[in-house]
Amino acid sequence: MEPALQALLGVLLRYVNSLILILAATFVGVFLADVLFSTGLHGKVGRPLRPLLRSAKLPEELSIPMITGVIDSRAEHAMVSSLARGGALSHGEVVCYSLTSLPFGGTRLIVQYVLPVAIAGLGPLLGATYVALSILGLFIGMAMGLIGGRILLAGRRRSLDLKDGAQGGRVDVKRSLLKAASMAKGVGLRYAVVVVALSILVYLGAFDHLRALSTPLARALLVSPEALPIAATYAVNSTAAILMAGEALREGLVAWRDALAALFVGRVIFAVVSEFPRHSFPFYVSMYQPRLAVKLTLALILYTLVSTPLLVLIVKSLPWPE
Repeated sequence: MEPALQALLGVLLRYVNSLILILAATFVGVFLADVLFSTGLHGKVGRPLRPLLRSAKLPEELSIPMITGVIDSRAEHAMVSSLARGGALSHGEVVCYSLTSLPFGGTRLIVQYVLPVAIAGLGPLLGATYVALSILGLFIGMAMGLIGGRILLAGRRRSLDLKDGAQGGRVDVKRSLLKAASMAKGVGLRYAVVVVALSILVYLGAFDHLRALSTPLARALLVSPEALPIAATYAVNSTAAILMAGEALREGLVAWRDALAALFVGRVIFAVVSEFPRHSFPFYVSMYQPRLAVKLTLALILYTLVSTPLLVLIVKSLPWPE
């Protein structure tokens, strides 16, 4: 079997699994949100997050998807998308919310998937430092969301118009199920269209050409020559890059500051050439209207470009010996 066809089949298999998970999470998320909003329980469940949302000028009802994001980001965005499609949320509110909520779901993912590899590859101290700085990057995104909300949404703090909910605090289970099923169907159809387009690009080798840009891009971002392979490897496989950084440190081939800086720069390269075009945008465009999906993707790109230089600067200024 030719390599291009093998790559295509691999991509299709991953996207089929993703589609099943997205459909399930969308159905459950929209159903749960509808029940909570209909009964008024959202006010009690999300009370601890009200000050944060008020600071960003965001509706307090968004505390429910924010809490849900700690468990599953797909269900979280299904809730937000349902509100946006119903006209309860503006594009600006969705974008500011997506940045403000980054630490909630993002911290769990870093602890679950990055922490074990970082500790094993870089050692306890350096691995924990890398993870802590990665989580700090999420809070930089939150700060951007808070600032953006106070600037873009000034004077717009309000409660959501949820008039389509059940009256009298009663749950219309049939209505909630139909709403969840309709949302899941729409998401599934849009995701399938995106997968077909991405599969064609993979077969044509478009993303291989993007990866070829990783080395000059890393050089442009001032990665040291010794650490350049780490940044370039991250563009292809993050786990391999962390393990490579650990081996290079043990062999004395690279300083720890350069190794950590290269990992963070590698994240930028990976995001630009793979994460955003192959994962983030397809996910957003399956959930949201295309224009809003573009805005959300651009917000993530901006967050990545702002947070990475700050994290590299922090790495370079840490008062530890080489």
